[in-house]
Parts: sequence; C-alpha cells; structure tokens
Amino acid sequence: MRRFLFLASILCFLSLQPTLADGPPEGADPATWCQENEEACAEWCADNPEAEICQEPECD
Repeated sequence: MRRFLFLASILCFLSLQPTLADGPPEGADPATWCQENEEACAEWCADNPEAEICQEPECD
C-alpha cells in the first residue's frame, strides 16, 4: 500500500511539473498569472525573455 501511495504521489508531482512552467494559460491575463504564480512566472520568463510580460520589472 505504501508503495502505491508513493508511486501515486510521484506521478502526480511529475504530471504537474510541465504545467507550472508553461506560462500563462491561453486566454488568461499574463500579468494576473504572474502575480499569482511568481515562481512559475520567473522560470517561464527565463526561457521566454521576449514575451511582453517578461519585459515588466515585477516579473524579474
């Protein structure tokens, strides 16, 4: 049972990882997304410095 819970936890964590660094969801306000997800925003902006929201000082 512990093994199952451990594997389930790992799978959940791995499935969420790409979502965190995908940037703002389509149709969402990037500024709002960056305010609500500062760490993910900073990671995403490191890979997408040309994005308009990444030019804003508060996203650095």
